[in-house]
Amino acid sequence: MTQHFPTRDVYDWPSSSSVRGQQVETLQLRSGVTLIKTEFDRGQEGRFRYVEPDDVFGIGFHIKGGSRFDMDRCHFETHPLDVWAGTSPRSAPSSFTLSRHGFRTVSLRFDPEVIRELLQQYGQERGLIADMARHAREEVAIERLSTLDPGAVRLVESMFATTYTGAARTLFLESCALGLLASQIDTTAPGPRPQALAPEVRIGPKLQAAREHLDEHFADPPTIRTLARIVGTNEFTLKRGFKETFGVTIFGYVRQRCMELAVTELHGGRSVLETARSAGYACPRCFADAFRRHFGVLPSAVTRRVRAQIPAHRS
Repeated sequence: MTQHFPTRDVYDWPSSSSVRGQQVETLQLRSGVTLIKTEFDRGQEGRFRYVEPDDVFGIGFHIKGGSRFDMDRCHFETHPLDVWAGTSPRSAPSSFTLSRHGFRTVSLRFDPEVIRELLQQYGQERGLIADMARHAREEVAIERLSTLDPGAVRLVESMFATTYTGAARTLFLESCALGLLASQIDTTAPGPRPQALAPEVRIGPKLQAAREHLDEHFADPPTIRTLARIVGTNEFTLKRGFKETFGVTIFGYVRQRCMELAVTELHGGRSVLETARSAGYACPRCFADAFRRHFGVLPSAVTRRVRAQIPAHRS
């Protein structure tokens, strides 16, 4: 299915879309496990609605941009490097708006019985994810999980960059999906049953303002002192609150955003030199070193892979 999504309208969420600047792919990895890959270029904002056809437990891994969700009259927002888990019973409505700054995410959707059986198979009957899955048929619930680390970022990016086709592609995507699930199980300590989604998941306004400022200026970020002054707090409170809320230091967040921009531009065909400048590096060698530390490969390896990429099979 191919369609454009003007921002003045609200559209039903498509299971598949492939037009310039807008990519949505839905792929069944195995019975009861579905993968959705979504990518919107910068400047494209979409407003959508969706009604769950079945009870579902899902996890979204957000690499680029963000979204605003309204699930059964409950609201929350996602941002780059966020991971969110949610449950929704059959027929529950939702609506959401994708960021004009661009959007790239991978979502895993499980039949509640399938995810419970998978967790039991590996002795993971306890913990937040298992507890949410047990109650997926009963209520809309949402929890923010651990921020994407560099290894998880590499997994998500490889899912967009793979050149495998046919059955090999499905197998590769499933292996990445299981790796992402494992990364969250590993960092999710056993805990009580999550509460139903509150009317709104809130982040302190000063921390929210700080992150938004960094999102707009990460290629030339302010000092922590300047950022604290901009949002109206002190350096110590800002550094501590940012780390506690977002799971990463301010410097780490800026570095992740720069690397996120870099890998997106390399996949889009830009040269290593152009990408280094966009990411705020005057020295290409320094950029290459930072990129390799973050992703485990040199940026030149990504550009070679992009040039060699063949059209991917779409199920």
